[in-house]
Parts: sequence; structure tokens; C-alpha cells
Amino acid sequence: MKTIAFFTTARAEFGILSALIKKVDRDTDLDYRLFAGGMHLAPEFGNTIREIRDRGFHVTDTFDFLLQGDQPRVLAESVGIAVKEVARIFNDYDFDIACLLGDRFELLAIVTNALLFSKPIIHIHGGESTKGAIDDQVRNMITKAAHVHFTSCAEYAENLLKMGESPQRVFNTGALAIDNIRQLDKIPQEALFKELGLQKDKPTVLATYHPVTLESNISPLQQIRNLFTALRAFDFQIIFTAPNMDRGYREIMDEIQTQVANAADYRYIESLGMRRYFSLLPHCRFVIGNSSSGLIEVPYFKIPTVNIGDRQKGRIRHQSVIDTDYSVESIKQGIETAMSAEFRQKLKNMPFKFGDGQAAQKMVDIIKSIELNQDFMRKE
Repeated sequence: MKTIAFFTTARAEFGILSALIKKVDRDTDLDYRLFAGGMHLAPEFGNTIREIRDRGFHVTDTFDFLLQGDQPRVLAESVGIAVKEVARIFNDYDFDIACLLGDRFELLAIVTNALLFSKPIIHIHGGESTKGAIDDQVRNMITKAAHVHFTSCAEYAENLLKMGESPQRVFNTGALAIDNIRQLDKIPQEALFKELGLQKDKPTVLATYHPVTLESNISPLQQIRNLFTALRAFDFQIIFTAPNMDRGYREIMDEIQTQVANAADYRYIESLGMRRYFSLLPHCRFVIGNSSSGLIEVPYFKIPTVNIGDRQKGRIRHQSVIDTDYSVESIKQGIETAMSAEFRQKLKNMPFKFGDGQAAQKMVDIIKSIELNQDFMRKE
């Protein structure tokens, strides 16, 4: 029996991983350990470890490493603490493989420990590109350390091959999030809107805005203020969720909370959780911001994404994605396009690029076939 150690530090990452963890748990040849840390343990990000447990997942242990603040030194020191906390986990628990998803910078603490403890690494969502954020460099660093890669589409698999990864280690499985979307028991609209304080007869928008860590021409504060200025030109009810913990997140979070406090139709919820998030999307006129979800999961619902700025520059686009710059006028034009009946009509037959909802089973089959020997551990 192989035991997989799943490490999670953020709400979106765990939401995606959960489909694979469930599939591993049901397989008689596999077992799992689940280690949660980072933003999951922070009240300002929704204390989402409660959601993990409420959904029936057993959290084997936690690793708390976040310091207060978003300055480079604070974030770097947080990663240093994470290295130490994760070392304790690698030392105290027995497992065969470490599994990571995405491109959060704190995942480098887990990669470091996996290398030093001689544990193979499975990496999910490699080969992607986000030119406007350090995520690109972090993701590629994880790629070069990882022993197995599960990608969301063929183009991203090809990118890994161009980086020198062996074809025997790269598998195009599709995106795990689609497994979750297809299997999830959705909350009925009436119950969901009542819980969130929304009106059924008013256009609903979902907004998520993260720091653009490699943007130096316009501040995070000005970016988020421009977004609010553009939105105020329309009559929407809007749900805002918390930004990720990156350099500059505090300015964005504080401004969102200030603006929401002065607008009756705006709501701020640190984390919707996967069930509420995927239940809400079909009832949204569009989503807006710069989250990767707007480019990966949202197109599955065939609704528009207004994608602001350079954070997701380089990712594969569906026809539903409307790119804007940071200016108020450009964002307003993007919203007008998203609201256009003609544009929305074009999306009805839009093909989806990121798999068929069978990613978890494909991953499980591949994991079971792996021979954990010296040749596997030695990358060419």
C-alpha cells in the first residue's frame, strides 16, 4: 500500500485537491495523510481548516507558519518557519509520496523537505504560465524538483517536456476541479441567496482580486480602487472574497472591506468554500478580478470572466475570458462586453479545454503504477 501525503496551505488549492483525496481514500491500495497550514489557520482568510474538517476529511497534523504582515522580509521569515514546521512532519510521520498542487511560494518549504528526506514529489498543475506574478518562477522550481506531473491540458504537458521533463513522468489528466464541479451536491439558489444575503432579481457578480507581485507601474491600492470605481458605474450585487497572502495583500483586503462597508449591495466573505463557490457561479452574470479560477473553472459554466491586468498573462484562454488592463475605462468596457447578450450567446457552444471530470481516477491509476525505486528517484 502506498501512502500519499497531501500538503495544503490555501482554500482554492484544497478545494481542487479534495477530489483526489477522496479517490485515494476509497482505494484499497492507497492511503493518505493530510497536512494543513498557512492561510487555513488564519482567521483573516476564513480559518478554512474548519471547512476541511466539516467536509469529513481527517487532518493528520497542521503546520502554522504565518507571521503578521505582507512585507518581503515577513513573508520570507514565514517560509523559514514553514521549513522547520514541515521538517517536523516529515520526521514524525511515515508516508511514501508528497503531493503538491499549484504555485504558492510557501510550497517551496515542502519541496525542500521532500528533497532532504528523499521523498518523491507529485506536482499538479505544472506547465502553466502567469507572467505577472512570482508564481511562474515558483511553479517552475517545483517542476524541476518533482518526479511526477499531472497537467490540466495537453499544451501544459508539452510545456513541461520543453523544460526537459521526461515523457514518462508527464501525464495530461485534466483539471481536478472539474471532478469537484461534476460531483458536487449544489446548494439550491433560494437557500444559497438567503444565506449570502442576495436578491434573486438583481444581477450577481463574484469578485476575487489577488496581488500582482511582478507589477511595478501601478500600486495594489490603485488597482483595487480602479476596480471599485468601474463597478460603481453599474447596478450589481457583488460578493468579494479575500485575496491570497502575497506581498501587497493587506492594502487590497483593507480597501475591499472599507468599500463593502459603504455599499449596501456589496458583501465581503473571506472564503465561500468550494460548495458555495461552485453553487453560486451558475447564478452569476460574470466573475471579475485576476484569479486563476476565472480561467480554469469558470469557463466550465460558460459564463464570462473579466480578467484584469497581467497576473494571469500566459495562461490558456477560453472564449469566455475578457482581458482588460488596470484602467477604469478598460475594466468598464470589459464589464459591458460580459453583459452583452451577443457575447454570452457565443459561449453556449464553447468547448472546454481542461478535461472531462475524470482526473482523480486517472491520477490514482498512475500513482498505483509507480515503482518507488532508485531509478524513479533519479531524474535525468
